[in-house]
Amino acid sequence: MELVSFQLVANADEETFLKASQAVDTFCRTQPGFISRRLAKSEEGGWVDCIEWLDMECAQSAAKAMPKADGVGPVLSAIDMPTVSLRHLDVMTSHQAD
Repeated sequence: MELVSFQLVANADEETFLKASQAVDTFCRTQPGFISRRLAKSEEGGWVDCIEWLDMECAQSAAKAMPKADGVGPVLSAIDMPTVSLRHLDVMTSHQAD
């Protein structure tokens, strides 16, 4: 599981950011081992991008390739880079909603 928490830059338009983040979806869907992606925002304005991968190797490979992927520039420029925290975690259990 890849968890990326961040803030947007002060002048970023949230709607524009969300549209631009579709490029990240497109990138992820083309990567080996992609399972799912969810983008969430807290009441305080912090964001978390949660991407599930088949295994750690797939997660780390995609994380390295993503900054160079087509179309992700606008997403990256909207993110306040000093606030970024990237973590990779091993998934221990999986639960599906009924």
